[in-house]
Amino acid sequence: MPITRWPLNADSDGCILPVNLADVDFHGTPQELRKIAEFLLGVADKLDVATQNDVAFNAGIDLENSIPHPEVRLRMNVVRHVKKS
Repeated sequence: MPITRWPLNADSDGCILPVNLADVDFHGTPQELRKIAEFLLGVADKLDVATQNDVAFNAGIDLENSIPHPEVRLRMNVVRHVKKS
């Protein structure tokens, strides 16, 4: 399962490009972790349906961002792409 991270800051050309991650660390409260867990459990059933019907899928949840003025919001997404025929 690839996990992609989007940087908080744009590069020198003003672009924000994705980076594939090898490790993920969560530094959150128990309440924040439960919110993520509930989101993932709920979206898993919806992803099953999207997979069975071979349709694209995108669901996300906004999370609290402790950076005062971030260039991007803190968000977790579950995405399923479909190859166009």
